[in-house]
Amino acid sequence: MTLRELQARKTEIATELRALNTAHPDALPAEAQTRWTELSGELTTLESRMARQQQIDELDRTAPASRVGGGAPTQPEVRVAGFDVPAQTPENFDGLFLRTQQGQTVPVLESRHSLASFLPASESRAQELGFGGFLRALYRGPETELERRVMSESSIGSGGALVPLPVAAGILDELRASTVAFRAGCRTVPMGSQSLTFGRLTKTPVGAWRAENAAIAEDESTFDQVKMTAKSWALRCKISRELLEDGQNVDSIIRAAFAASGALALDQAVLFGDGSANSPVGIVNTPGIQTTALAGKLANWDPVLDAVLDLENVNAGKVSAMIMAPRTNRAIRGFKDANGNPLSAPADVSSIPRLTTTSVPVDQGADKNASSIVMGDFSQCYVGMRTSLQISVLNELYAENGQIGFVAWMRADVLVVRPQTLLTLTGITS
Repeated sequence: MTLRELQARKTEIATELRALNTAHPDALPAEAQTRWTELSGELTTLESRMARQQQIDELDRTAPASRVGGGAPTQPEVRVAGFDVPAQTPENFDGLFLRTQQGQTVPVLESRHSLASFLPASESRAQELGFGGFLRALYRGPETELERRVMSESSIGSGGALVPLPVAAGILDELRASTVAFRAGCRTVPMGSQSLTFGRLTKTPVGAWRAENAAIAEDESTFDQVKMTAKSWALRCKISRELLEDGQNVDSIIRAAFAASGALALDQAVLFGDGSANSPVGIVNTPGIQTTALAGKLANWDPVLDAVLDLENVNAGKVSAMIMAPRTNRAIRGFKDANGNPLSAPADVSSIPRLTTTSVPVDQGADKNASSIVMGDFSQCYVGMRTSLQISVLNELYAENGQIGFVAWMRADVLVVRPQTLLTLTGITS
């Protein structure tokens, strides 16, 4: 077994041991005691194997190497950037890499990829404690050996505590899975620092055929330099002391709440962020985005077909999705022909996923009754995300109600690398 497989089995054993202890808090019946003894023995063996394997891995890593038979020189190790700890590329990663001028590579993740898969196997037991357990230990102090160990690995200061990276990456992956923009094709760029600099294609360059010795035709500048800077989003919530200490599903409900709230905020920022109040500038407000105005009800497929044509006219590539408000999708499902029969989508648009989110406003326009559809090649939109999460405890603010407050921070930014490949269809009224 590899070190990662050994760690995974160790986590499974810990989960089963906790379940046995929860089911029989006073004393274990004979059958449960037998199982407990079996698992404890296997755990001891696993820890011994992991220690030996780590020692062997370290020896292999530091052993001098020499070329045999005059082969090609060994290629220098390529470091993966974007994470707060040394990261490694998973074997099955098939996404894009950006190469920095320092020789590092920054992975560009699609929705099917996970941040957690880039983290190397470690001895951290943070996953066993979970997010709920970490918050519990953070507010009342560590009491168990597991809590003491995990908290000793965490960075805790006056401004709050950094969630252990394995837990933070898992939470961010849940948030990404809940974000409609990522399902539409937007890609994630892990940010190991506050800012990243990118080149952006503002116009497809145009060349020209030429005769021998003739001058080369000059095209206008088509590139510019833009910087992605992590913006801060915060969520403040409260929970009763009793639920935090006794609830069996606290870990899952807190993770789900953060993921759902963060996903809505990220969708709003990716699609309609305007840069105010330190928010990202999203797709709709990025210069160079195409815009088509409807100024009325969406009653048939013609406006969508015209929008697809506008994208084709600039060689935008595949339209990966259409994102709209639930109200707009309901209007589309109600399309009817002259005889009152349901109106099927033309072939050009039937294969384009229609995704809905309440982050798309329905109060646009002078009459506060309009909405929009955002469509195009969403893979040209990068969402930079810091891979660390910070948590602060508000012990006193809600104390009189027997509650504990927490503040969680997420840091992200948005960058559209080819603005002309995305389009907004505006003015859709109800």
